[in-house]
Amino acid sequence: MNLSLITKTRYTLILAGCLLLGCGGAKELTDNNANKGWKTLFNGKDINDWTVKINHHETGENFGNTFRVEDGIIKIRYDRYGKFDDQFGHLYYKTPFSYFHLRFEYRFVGKQQEGAPSYTLLNSGVMFHSQDPRTMLKNRDWPISIEMQLLGGLGDGKPRPTGNMCSPGNRCCL
Repeated sequence: MNLSLITKTRYTLILAGCLLLGCGGAKELTDNNANKGWKTLFNGKDINDWTVKINHHETGENFGNTFRVEDGIIKIRYDRYGKFDDQFGHLYYKTPFSYFHLRFEYRFVGKQQEGAPSYTLLNSGVMFHSQDPRTMLKNRDWPISIEMQLLGGLGDGKPRPTGNMCSPGNRCCL
């Protein structure tokens, strides 16, 4: 995902974890937009500017190295989980934003994590206007938020709309 936006702060932006063995992730933008007011959120090297929150774990604990940087990309992996156990993951940027444009690239790769709910197949998202991860209980699966849901095609020839609005902390889109 290329993560850049025009800034004025107020709300938190997070990435919802895909429930796949592998989810392609955030890739650093080239700096050709630096003079146009764009701010690069991902440095292409690490997630030090981001906070991890995974259900059943304390804020800041990147259980199983779920969110990792490889080849300049943020990747979401569940290969060290064993049992999935509803350990949904979210990645929050350190600074809240509002009045922004967000640009990113994403892709789904690999297989769905064993034990993950069926609705999570090729399903991820970008959550806007989310509660702060430090206000979430240890055993809270989804933050109260507004999400732009990202869905991958299921390979069955049927269209699968993506980019829809969802508010997962309120359970309306599950």
